[in-house]
Amino acid sequence: MNRRAPAVLLALFALSPLSADESDPGRRAAALVAEFRDAMYLQQEDDEALFRRFRILRADLGDMDLEGRREQFWLAQATYYMARGLQALDSIDAVLEQDDVMRRGRFKKIQKSYDELDRIVSLYEEALALTESYLAEDRDARGVRLYAETLSQLSTLKNLGFLMANGPKISPLAEEALALDPGEVKARILLASRYVYSPGIWGGDPDRGIAMLEDVAAMEGLDREDEHNIAVGIGFAHTMAERWSEALPYFRRALAVYPGNIYAAAMIRLCENGGTVVG
Repeated sequence: MNRRAPAVLLALFALSPLSADESDPGRRAAALVAEFRDAMYLQQEDDEALFRRFRILRADLGDMDLEGRREQFWLAQATYYMARGLQALDSIDAVLEQDDVMRRGRFKKIQKSYDELDRIVSLYEEALALTESYLAEDRDARGVRLYAETLSQLSTLKNLGFLMANGPKISPLAEEALALDPGEVKARILLASRYVYSPGIWGGDPDRGIAMLEDVAAMEGLDREDEHNIAVGIGFAHTMAERWSEALPYFRRALAVYPGNIYAAAMIRLCENGGTVVG
């Protein structure tokens, strides 16, 4: 399976602002991971090319003079993005088919759409373990946020028992991240996602999600991924309310941030067709 993970499967997120005491190696690590993240969203490489880039990134992070705990964080963040890359679908038609299945709540069928499900889950589990090690010494906002993001992805990919046990932990973890740092943008996006992507019977509330994301959009410190995910989230919330024409400009905005992103292109087609899937 090729290219980028659909934003719709809960939360899509990336790098936090560097702390004041982040060393130059830490800044270089952040820049390298951000470059890898952008490659994942831009969808210009197939999965194996992205994985080769990931292996080089891991080696580069290991060669830096990073304090061990910080190395764990950046390795965890990079591994999370690699899983996201493998989770992506490689065509507009595949995205639209999965979107239809998701809107009908058939999550087991979504799992079956991934040719490399075991590999994806293994990478998320590796990212989760690295983040747990990072947090064992001290809990900070970026670590708690990354743990919540990774857990949210795993909750859609594993069995119902895992979802029931771990799904309720995600919002409290995002709230913890915000208590540690109110400027943790990606934690705010994660909190909004439960209202954006969930059906009404599971607590979804498109207009509440839109309002939350509009508040995030007004914050300082947004990165390229944040801008993309905010636009996708607002667009998707409008589609949940069947406001297709209102959703369209947001998906166009998301595609402008990451030209070539298959998910955004697929949602543009869906909106242009008024919510009807046309082959």
